[in-house]
Amino acid sequence: MRLRPESEEDLWLLRITLRPGDVVRIRTSRDVPVGSGRKERVVMTLRIRLDSIEFQPFTGKLRISGIVVEGPDEFGVKGRRHSTAVSIGTWLVVERDKGWSEQELERLASGRARGTAVIAAVDYDEFALAVLAGHGMKILEDTSARLPGKDDPSREQEVEKYVDRAAKRIVEEAARHRSPIAVIAGPGQLKTSVAEKVQRAMPSLKVATVDTSMGGVAGVREALRRESVTRILRELSIVEAEGVLEEFLRRIAKSRDTVAYTPGEVLAVARMGAVDTVLLVDALLHSPDDTVREAVDEALRLVESMGGRVIIIPGDSPAGERLVSFGGVIALLRYPVPQEARRL
Repeated sequence: MRLRPESEEDLWLLRITLRPGDVVRIRTSRDVPVGSGRKERVVMTLRIRLDSIEFQPFTGKLRISGIVVEGPDEFGVKGRRHSTAVSIGTWLVVERDKGWSEQELERLASGRARGTAVIAAVDYDEFALAVLAGHGMKILEDTSARLPGKDDPSREQEVEKYVDRAAKRIVEEAARHRSPIAVIAGPGQLKTSVAEKVQRAMPSLKVATVDTSMGGVAGVREALRRESVTRILRELSIVEAEGVLEEFLRRIAKSRDTVAYTPGEVLAVARMGAVDTVLLVDALLHSPDDTVREAVDEALRLVESMGGRVIIIPGDSPAGERLVSFGGVIALLRYPVPQEARRL
């Protein structure tokens, strides 16, 4: 399969799709001896059998490592270890002995539509800006306004400069992250002034405003809890994940029969066709434990084939960290399944 990631989201989708044992053909560079104890960095095309795949969030890079199975004979690289970074725009060919599942192909195809969103929270004291993607949230800026007092004759002019700068930063980051959505939060009318300038500067951007009690990072986090913002951002896995986890916790407090957790239990209810939604951390897809990995693969295939929803998130995301105590995977069921009926 020939691939070219076009965004951070594509890189993360590659991370959860690539597996140890896959062979990647990629143009890279490597230090090679050129005589007299000297080395020279040479560009070459290598085929690498992967044993390590590491996503570095918000760096625009996916680091892959493994053993070279094919390369230029004159450099003697075959059989040696090599690491390289897959960046946005890098072409690579991925080979897999057993081929690609329909689920993996669909995930790669559909994931590109999720994209990112920028979220800002502004008041007369603070301005914060974040980017939200399926693989997490990153605070890009958190600054104090340092505006003059209300009686200062320069205040109005300084507020206008503050609004201009906030709008400029939102537009810059929306363009840099290819975000189709910007959410601007805060108390009062200041956010509206910022939103209007953003919309004029970038008409293609979908701009939404939401009331929060404050600006800054606390305002960003408050905005993410608003139902209106959740609806706007529902295509982003991290927001979906938080909603599923909260529903899981609400249900489990009442009855274990309407939820499932751990790979084995989720597989058992998936075989019954009982799973509506499954949420899991990406590390389970590459678990060194064959039993766990095979249980997860079969469960996901069954859930998707029966019209269920699968959400995969990074283990170091807020929801991912909370999933650890449930074996890394949870499921919301379509109907109650008694505990005694869940044995594999």
